[in-house]
Amino acid sequence: MILWTVMPLELVFGQQDVSIPYEEVEYAGIKMMVEKMPSNQCRVVRILSSNPMDYLRSDIQPGVILSYRPMM
Repeated sequence: MILWTVMPLELVFGQQDVSIPYEEVEYAGIKMMVEKMPSNQCRVVRILSSNPMDYLRSDIQPGVILSYRPMM
C-alpha cells in the first residue's frame, strides 16, 4: 500500500510509543539483543555479530529462550 499525503506522518499515524525495551548482552562471546522475561529468562531478538558462523548456531537463534543468573 502506498500513501500519498502532504500531511506529516506523525499526524497520519499518530504516536507509536509501544516499544519493548530490549537489552544488549553478550552470551558465549556473541553480542545480541534480548527481551527480558520473568524468572531470570530472556528471549533472543537479534544477533549482533559480524561472524557469519554465529548466525548458524541453533542455540542462539532469534526466538530461543535463554536462562541467566542476575548480576549482584
